[in-house]
Amino acid sequence: MYRLLAIALLASLPLAAQAGADGKGRDAAVAITADAPVAEQLANVERALGSEAYSEISMEDKSRVQAAVTRIRNRMGDRERMDQLPAQQLTEIFNDQEVVNTIMTRAKADSRMVCRRERATGSNMNKSICMTVAQRREATERAKSLMDDPRRLAPKEMTL
Repeated sequence: MYRLLAIALLASLPLAAQAGADGKGRDAAVAITADAPVAEQLANVERALGSEAYSEISMEDKSRVQAAVTRIRNRMGDRERMDQLPAQQLTEIFNDQEVVNTIMTRAKADSRMVCRRERATGSNMNKSICMTVAQRREATERAKSLMDDPRRLAPKEMTL
């Protein structure tokens, strides 16, 4: 009985690994790669910049991504794939590609919504509190800075 169970579990491992890889690909950040037509990838990046999945991207980062996309588009010209480029242009495009991929990956992670159930003070009712990862990080940093503020602990002078 245990042998059959062990064999069934071992047989199902490759299927579980494949399902995990497929699920991860759907939630992956938009990125530019060398193995697909560049024009489609650039269009995907531009569409993603305005989507809710990348809501935490700053205006500065958004403009850096748009500038990199424009440089890539100009260097590609009428070529469809990166392997059709000379080595120098390929290096320049790779550098811009890294800028886009880094910013888009960080923005995707920061825009992820996280919800927590908390009980409000003085109540037995739970309440859902939802914030993006970036909002949670900002609230934590703000709370730490308030706790570290020396003015918070300084005694107030009394005036008569």
